[in-house]
Amino acid sequence: MSDVLRVQVVDLTEDGEGIAFGPNGIKIFIKGGYPGDDVEVTLYGIKEKYAQGKIMRIVSSKIPRIQPFCQNQCGSCSYTDLEYSAETALKESKLLELYANTMGKNYDESLYKGFIGMESPFEYRNKAVYAVEKSGNEYVVGLYRRQSHDIIDIKCCRLEPEWINAARNGIRDALNSAEFRNLTASSERTLRYLFLRGSDKGEKIAVLVVYCRFPGIDLLTDKLNSLGINNVLLSVNHEEGNRILGDTMVVLSGENTITVDLLNLKFKVNPYSFLQINTEQTAKLYRTAVDLLCLEHDDSVLDLYCGIGTISLYMAGMCHKVFGVECVSEAIDNAVENALANGISNTDFRVGLVEKILPQIIAEGHKVTKAVLDPARKGCAPEVFKTLSGAGINTIAYVSCNPKSQCRDILIAMQYGYKVKSIRAVDMFPHTSSVETVALLSKEK
Repeated sequence: MSDVLRVQVVDLTEDGEGIAFGPNGIKIFIKGGYPGDDVEVTLYGIKEKYAQGKIMRIVSSKIPRIQPFCQNQCGSCSYTDLEYSAETALKESKLLELYANTMGKNYDESLYKGFIGMESPFEYRNKAVYAVEKSGNEYVVGLYRRQSHDIIDIKCCRLEPEWINAARNGIRDALNSAEFRNLTASSERTLRYLFLRGSDKGEKIAVLVVYCRFPGIDLLTDKLNSLGINNVLLSVNHEEGNRILGDTMVVLSGENTITVDLLNLKFKVNPYSFLQINTEQTAKLYRTAVDLLCLEHDDSVLDLYCGIGTISLYMAGMCHKVFGVECVSEAIDNAVENALANGISNTDFRVGLVEKILPQIIAEGHKVTKAVLDPARKGCAPEVFKTLSGAGINTIAYVSCNPKSQCRDILIAMQYGYKVKSIRAVDMFPHTSSVETVALLSKEK
């Protein structure tokens, strides 16, 4: 089946690949294919029921292309050849289709309140992790090609700010320098990953992830310091697998934390802390969620799956008290520290599974009135909505990085009397297929 086939792209996968069907009914996934495209493709990766398709010619298209802004071929981005307005229109279309198909008669188009994009959808990432490998006599520093263990040597990424591009390229230069070669044996396993977090104008931190300590670490530290990255840590991770950071950190220079400005608050974070990748859009996302709650001074609010307390501390200045719940103990430690650092005293952070801690808070007699949910991709535990409903909590802002699991959870919430009042989308990851959503759920008192 290596001949050229002419097919019509009829849909998109969750990852942004076009979907078409061959003459024998085989499903064809086409990178760079969009609904409405009439394309000629050759097939590869052929299985019994599906195959990958490579576009040889675009016969016609409803979506005009632009010159791709990236040639790295790592596969991290989904929409490098579309105007940003066309990209957001595609995301919006898929999102509305999902809500309509999942919620059926419980969904009405009037519930959707719009898509919040970026004015400048580049250089937005505040974190990057690059893999390091020796290829022949040269080190490569880059990203794994999608669904492979091949490292694509990255020289420039348009989604990374200038300082991250400079740090990655600087480390590659240092690794390939004669000075570094003189310090290390040619067979020595040296740097494994380069972890970076921070902003162009703010504080920055880097972690050198290694299999074990080796001569030359000081040289790499000095290189990062010379590029304005004052905080450099060493993490040993000799375990095989996809885990990046090791269990411990050693400070090579500076501090083991940085301070990030968000929502007019200061958050101290370390490399283990969860922090949204796009600071600009995070502020829009959280403001959107909190605005939906219409907080009043006497409200006591739940922030479930609270992470390092970002939303909790933002809400604390608008209401009586905030209860934050998170299962990661280090995140709760961060939340408590951040509350103290910002002079906030009306928060109560607790560590544990939401489905276990939530009933305890309710049983203590706290008159909680509203809630924010911001779970991981898998969504909420089913019993969460039962407990919220039983406690008389009638207003919920549900923030989601996975609209599919959010739709599932909304159907569960409806069993307890909640109705969807509004939905908004926020583009947290431009040029990828991901989108975050905020749904307002409420029930009659």
